[in-house]
Amino acid sequence: MKPAAEFDEKEAADSMRAAASRLCVPLELVKQCKRQGSRAFRGSRIYFKQLVQEIASIDEPDTVSFNIPIGLHCRPETVEAFQELLRVAIRARFLTTGEILEIILNRIIEFWAPRLESKEFRKVTEVIHTGFGVAVMLLEHDSDTDVFLKRTVAALTRASRRRSTSI
Repeated sequence: MKPAAEFDEKEAADSMRAAASRLCVPLELVKQCKRQGSRAFRGSRIYFKQLVQEIASIDEPDTVSFNIPIGLHCRPETVEAFQELLRVAIRARFLTTGEILEIILNRIIEFWAPRLESKEFRKVTEVIHTGFGVAVMLLEHDSDTDVFLKRTVAALTRASRRRSTSI
């Protein structure tokens, strides 16, 4: 395999066969990386430098190298790479459906609670909560649905109480 230093960040191939040939690695290894959610596969392109780094890290399968954005003013490429890492984590089921939807529900509470009348807030969140509960029920185990519903009802109740006491 050729070293990562030989490649520019933007050098890419249009097919797995071309990437394997250019990197001097077996085609099956490139396919394995794609199946494992490699970040080297973006759109219809396969980026050599990233793929070489990921293949090199196969010897250490419990680690992956990535940059974590440290603030809102990070380079867009850093944020995009981190977002893709989160997508891979979700696809690999490191986060459950309930955990993902709980994060979304908390964002809804943060954003909308101060803007809505208490009665309106309850109606909106009840519909969202019911929909999210159905999604968890369809995609996760029964016990996960119960845990999700209990946790999110508690969060909604806290938000509703805060909102009603401030009106």
